[in-house]
Amino acid sequence: MIKVENLYKRFGNHVVLNGVNFSVPEGTTTVVLGRSGIGKSVLLKCIVRLIEPDEGKIFINGIDVSELSIRELNELRKDIGFLFQSAALYDSMTVKENLEFPLIRHTELSEEEIDLRVKEMLRLVGLSEAIDKMPSELSGGMKKRIGLARSLILHPKIMLYDEPTTGLDPVTSKEIAKLIIQMQEKFKMTNIVVTHDMVVALSTADRILLLENGKFIFDGTPEELIKSEIEIAQKFLSTTLD
Repeated sequence: MIKVENLYKRFGNHVVLNGVNFSVPEGTTTVVLGRSGIGKSVLLKCIVRLIEPDEGKIFINGIDVSELSIRELNELRKDIGFLFQSAALYDSMTVKENLEFPLIRHTELSEEEIDLRVKEMLRLVGLSEAIDKMPSELSGGMKKRIGLARSLILHPKIMLYDEPTTGLDPVTSKEIAKLIIQMQEKFKMTNIVVTHDMVVALSTADRILLLENGKFIFDGTPEELIKSEIEIAQKFLSTTLD
């Protein structure tokens, strides 16, 4: 479903991605694990061309993303959900209006159909009672859940999670990880989760890629990562166990 070939991205003299290669099979969850500020979010944004890579190829369902016009790219993005670190809710809109927005803009659903889908997505993320609240009235965990509901409301084939538990307490982080698993079981999407949260990585991943110094230094299952003797992997694990 997703294939990245020899991807490079620099900011000035700082090399963030240094020849990254990987692929994500359809219907699976790949976690990109790494320390904060190491380029994980840059990688996600390159995949959907929110950031233009310096070199390399990105294919989504066999389509070379770099060759698409803006119109074609926007059409492709309709099949991709993106949960931003901040949830990126519109502050001036209610929860209901936030979820309605992509449906009104990108579908021809009736008002009744839109209303039903909004209520269904809020039920799935466990926040039906928040439908008329403003983002300022929501906790961090609630904002993540609403952001996830909005990302999923067009029923995307691909879901990209950018640090889904950043800023959340451990209990809420585990709830978000559980929700990611539940949404995958329901919608059978192809997922990429970028995170520095080892609990999220181990609980959600079919496969983990460990990013360090612009390259992947590990590619394997959660079980293989636990057994790995790679120093940075052991540091992540020891922090989690603490």
